[in-house]
Amino acid sequence: MMKESEIRPTDLFNQYLELSNKDVQTFFSDQSKFTAVPCTACGSLEHKPGMEKQGFKYVSCKTCGSLYVSPRATVEMMDKYYRDGESVKFWGTDFFKQTAEARRQKMFKPRAELVNEWAERFGMCSSDEFVDVGSGYGIFLDEISSLKRFGKVSGIEPAPNLATICREMGFRVIEKIVERVDPGEIQASFASAFEVLEHVHDPVAFLSGVHRTLKPGGFLLLTTLTITGFDMQVLWERSKSVEPPHHINLMSVDGISQLFARAGFEVVELTTPGQLDVDIVRNIVMENPDIELPRLVQQLVFDVSDDTREAFQQFLQANNLSSHIRVIARAV
Repeated sequence: MMKESEIRPTDLFNQYLELSNKDVQTFFSDQSKFTAVPCTACGSLEHKPGMEKQGFKYVSCKTCGSLYVSPRATVEMMDKYYRDGESVKFWGTDFFKQTAEARRQKMFKPRAELVNEWAERFGMCSSDEFVDVGSGYGIFLDEISSLKRFGKVSGIEPAPNLATICREMGFRVIEKIVERVDPGEIQASFASAFEVLEHVHDPVAFLSGVHRTLKPGGFLLLTTLTITGFDMQVLWERSKSVEPPHHINLMSVDGISQLFARAGFEVVELTTPGQLDVDIVRNIVMENPDIELPRLVQQLVFDVSDDTREAFQQFLQANNLSSHIRVIARAV
């Protein structure tokens, strides 16, 4: 079973969070231009207070239970933040470089194998194209290319420095956000988008953009965070995953299903295969001994054997109760 420290070393991750908090003051201290938005998952206007963190207000959708920031910053403010923010730079340099190999082995290789299984199931071959949305340092493009399943492997990456890295690895890269990709500019049979949805200003626009990159009937593999998951429900505002301005969309399982339908996708498989919920709660409480857990949660996280903890994590996975959600969907 994976451990949180393997992909998010505590000291390194806390340094990233400290920089993120400073960025809030730099880029978002003036909230006069913030505007209210409907539920970013199901589109409902009905909501109730959720929590406040770092000066950002989260509301909880009364229809689907998703948690999202509203009112939120403008697209222009977010673009400037993702271009110039110190935490963004730190994640793209120090943090990612120090965890790249662990993430390749623990995250990207298994995901590439999953893509290969689905591609084989539906007869995809060298005439088909694969596109990764948010290609970063190109690690997943590299893993997909090594499968030799697809004739063309492309990336969509708006950050110029990261796009350059992917090109130097030999991949075609469209250097813009997926929402601005023109119809027909790319027509892939399979797309992926990992840990992007929780960041974007308009999730429907984002998924609609991904839809335009796919041929009719093409597939998307997407992962994101869900507020329905165990560690987020237990920790709530103490969760490091509830971290504005980075994570502004924390949708419920039901909300994610509705979002995909709104963007023109048919959900083929929706699972929560996360391995870290119990470990995350355990680590946060060890860092912050003042946190009082409900007695049963305390027992499951601290007072049982490793085998029992692992069995409980598997229960969360099997019942869509982990905070890491994975969706495979078809463009219709």
